Amino acid sequence: MNANIPQLSQFKIVVFDLDGTLLTHDYQLLHENLNAVNQIREMGLRVTIATGRSFTSAEPFLRQLDIKEPMVFSNGSVCDNPDTGEREIISGIPLESALIVLMLLDQFKGLSLKIHTADGTVLKSNDIPWPDEGRHFAVGTIIDNLKAHLVEEPIKMVIYGEPELKNTFQQKIHEVLGPKSQISLIHSHPLYLEIINKNVSKGITVCRLLPKLGIQPEQAIGVGDQENDYEMLKMLGLGIQVGESAEILKSVTKHQVPSPEAFGIQVLYEWLNNLPR
Repeated sequence: MNANIPQLSQFKIVVFDLDGTLLTHDYQLLHENLNAVNQIREMGLRVTIATGRSFTSAEPFLRQLDIKEPMVFSNGSVCDNPDTGEREIISGIPLESALIVLMLLDQFKGLSLKIHTADGTVLKSNDIPWPDEGRHFAVGTIIDNLKAHLVEEPIKMVIYGEPELKNTFQQKIHEVLGPKSQISLIHSHPLYLEIINKNVSKGITVCRLLPKLGIQPEQAIGVGDQENDYEMLKMLGLGIQVGESAEILKSVTKHQVPSPEAFGIQVLYEWLNNLPR
């Protein structure tokens, strides 16, 4: 048997990203992909979610998917705790770092920022409209002077804008905060730059969660499509890339399936079902 081909019996759970992995780019959970998730369960694999979304914006899809396992939200900043049954914050953005980001944002008038707070509130820097705002994502409360308003560590910050301007802003943050920065900047979409505490990621939090479920990271399959999935796909036993939008994932994945628009999860089910037992 080829040693590079995994055996299905090695794995106990599949950890899926949502947007761009299970959901199409217009935020649809296609019947074919939903059915494939159920078929993966019928193979004996448990299924859970690790998403950049907050629980509030993820919840409609979690109902459709009928997820029963503990989950990871906000790119690893929030996690369901199976010991307590509660949803808990792992780590927020240090307040000083968040205020520096807001100060720098004043120099980039074409960008818009949202802050997600511990109580579920979403604060917004200006009235620039975001795609699918009010439908799939919270509009947020516009605050004219967020620097003066923010008094506690946010769970995460999200920047929206044209890629070139957004990338320039990212470079500026790196220049100002330097190598001792306490934050990570990751892309969850070409138009979105997400900011979280440097000590959390989907991968770190998933690996913290799995042993509480009696599962080791090497017994898990990670499935994702963007840069914010990199750590998870690297740290789990088997990484699967969906689509081709994030070149960086190719270095940490062993298999690739099409985008959700092309029924990539159905293709994944068929591939898993053909693995040696």
